[in-house]
Amino acid sequence: MSDDNNPWNLGKKPVGNKTPNNEDILSKAVSDIRFFLNGLTRNRGKTPYFIIVIILLLYACTGFYIVHPSEESIELTFGRYSNTETPGLRYHFPYPIDKVFKVNVKEVNREEIMVSSSYGRDTDRGEGVMLTGDENIVNVNFEVQWRVRDAKDYLFKVRDYKPGFSVKNAAESAMREIIGKNTISFALGQGRPEISRDTTILLQQILDGYQMGIEILSVQMKKIDPPEKVISSFRDVQSARADKERTINEAYAYNNDIIPRAKGEAIKIKLDAQAYENQIINEAQESYLS
Repeated sequence: MSDDNNPWNLGKKPVGNKTPNNEDILSKAVSDIRFFLNGLTRNRGKTPYFIIVIILLLYACTGFYIVHPSEESIELTFGRYSNTETPGLRYHFPYPIDKVFKVNVKEVNREEIMVSSSYGRDTDRGEGVMLTGDENIVNVNFEVQWRVRDAKDYLFKVRDYKPGFSVKNAAESAMREIIGKNTISFALGQGRPEISRDTTILLQQILDGYQMGIEILSVQMKKIDPPEKVISSFRDVQSARADKERTINEAYAYNNDIIPRAKGEAIKIKLDAQAYENQIINEAQESYLS
């Protein structure tokens, strides 16, 4: 069968073993397009149908999209959730039937929260004082690291698509509760790792309760101090407490050293006395027998 009616000249093999260069390919493409247009000119009655088919094909091709390795895509059909796609080349029905939202599920996000009793705080973030379990005020600065765990929940449950705002509010609430369960000396001393761990657990529970699709990776304490107006006095108190503890420890150390030594001396004296007593008795017995 002749290929004269094939507008794209498909199926023809090159003559010989010569490899066409870019100019040859371009020239052939231009020639094929001209042939196709001439065919449309000769068949004017059918031209609208060809155009409609081409437009429909181009429209259908808009449904192809790529999901990158760090992403998941959420497909909506007429505004309702229909599917979650993993990385790769994907297809959906073109707009307005389907709509696609891509979510980065690998990126580690960081939110820094500063809770201060100063009057110049950012009131839009709901920040204010934190009270310890023994009713002392502290200023807290910490960082939350998080990432998306469930793209669907993240897309539909996070308020106004502002996850940072939601995470900050939940993190401050969790930190406030944990700080309120501990004393100020514990918070300022060796308790920071425990406070970070407990806050991480509680924050994750809060977010899971709202099904936000967010995973908390860590809560890192950066700074925790009393208010600036009393920090010098508080440090003096802390220094006095440290001196007290040091003096008590030194007294215990002296006590633990002197008492065993005194007991040892007492035992030695007692043994020496018994030996001397036995010696005198033996000498007296020998004198009596002789």
